[in-house]
Amino acid sequence: MDPQRFVVQIPQNAREPVVLVEDFGLAGPQYDANTNTRSDRVVRCRLDQKRWRQIATPLKTAFNERLRSRKMAAGKWTTGDNPVHRLLGREMCVLAWAIESCDADLVSSAIDAWIGLRPEERWWLYSMAVHATGRAEDIDKGWRKAIRIGLTEGAGAVDADNKRQISFEDL
Repeated sequence: MDPQRFVVQIPQNAREPVVLVEDFGLAGPQYDANTNTRSDRVVRCRLDQKRWRQIATPLKTAFNERLRSRKMAAGKWTTGDNPVHRLLGREMCVLAWAIESCDADLVSSAIDAWIGLRPEERWWLYSMAVHATGRAEDIDKGWRKAIRIGLTEGAGAVDADNKRQISFEDL
């Protein structure tokens, strides 16, 4: 497993939030300009249990499809610490950031729009947001706000069955 990873901390107590943590592992401490410190771990998002339950199954389904396509074991969410590959963790953050402060009735739109994105597009969104607004307390600022609006309200929800194919005629 890649030494850098994400950890999804799912508490037993339903009143406590689910916490998404980026763990830099062997890559070593990363400099944080906001706090002027170096840290091995950064809390990227906190979601209440209700919101987590709304995205847990779509995340698990999308990630397990990709893991199986690479002949890797499927994963599941359990109480406690759940390690997640660093690239899948970035994709997960994009969806979590989109729903962390949106109206409850927009969560399904965010899920559909997220499913309609390619992994590379999710990674790009993550990289745009993480440097300036990547800490859990940076809710609804900058790129995080753009991700929320884009996935919950932007251009109507993307159809989950929409398989994008680009041909030279489209360019």
